Amino acid sequence: MIYLYGLIEEPPVDLDVEIAHLSGLQGPLKSFPVGPWMLVYSDHDTADILPKRRLMLAHTRVVELLLACGTVLPARFGLVAGTLATVEAMILAKAPTIKREFARVHGCFELGLRVKFPRKPALEATLTEDGSLRRERERLAKLGPEAHFAVAEFGGKLADRLDRRRGVAQQSLLRALAPLCRSHVLRKPEDDTEVLRAEFLILKGEQPGFLSAVERAAGALNFAPGCEAEIKVVGPVPMYNFVRLSLAFDAEDEAA
Repeated sequence: MIYLYGLIEEPPVDLDVEIAHLSGLQGPLKSFPVGPWMLVYSDHDTADILPKRRLMLAHTRVVELLLACGTVLPARFGLVAGTLATVEAMILAKAPTIKREFARVHGCFELGLRVKFPRKPALEATLTEDGSLRRERERLAKLGPEAHFAVAEFGGKLADRLDRRRGVAQQSLLRALAPLCRSHVLRKPEDDTEVLRAEFLILKGEQPGFLSAVERAAGALNFAPGCEAEIKVVGPVPMYNFVRLSLAFDAEDEAA
């Protein structure tokens, strides 16, 4: 059996040399031409592939290394087949779809972006912006324990207002960044001061300009005045959020 990592468009002529030192889940990487592309795979026994962290990281690490060899359609984790002939037939059957996917992401990579601000300054800015909330907080501060339910209600109002401001900040960032990328995928923020959590499809070579634009756009926000944004960049990584090699193998050819 064989384990699949992905298809490469316009691979280097010495691809086998470049991947010869790389190991997959169970052995060295190999390549096989399929139409105009190159399939990267490794031999695999009949053992089931469990979604263990170690194995998933090994799969991701291989695909990340392949990014240096050309545009890659990454295979999903755990994709195996009985023979190369089986894989070749399935790929050629989907050739028009695969060509369209390669055309959409040619010369690109995926970049994750997380932008957040310190919580206390963001809350203070929310109160400064909304005079009624500020006055309500001042009033509640003068009350005793009997104001417990009123304080809880105030907390809900403040959280709603903060979330609306976070949404405004997010849209501001996207207006600045969307023209600089091929596509993007929004993610749900992990907390109410994370103004952006998203993946971007970026042309290779344009990462420095894109990151400079992120810093400028984040610095122009009024979400937490006087505080710098905490910017986290993830990648470049395989384009799992924009394309993925998915083949309709028979049940006996697919990983459990």
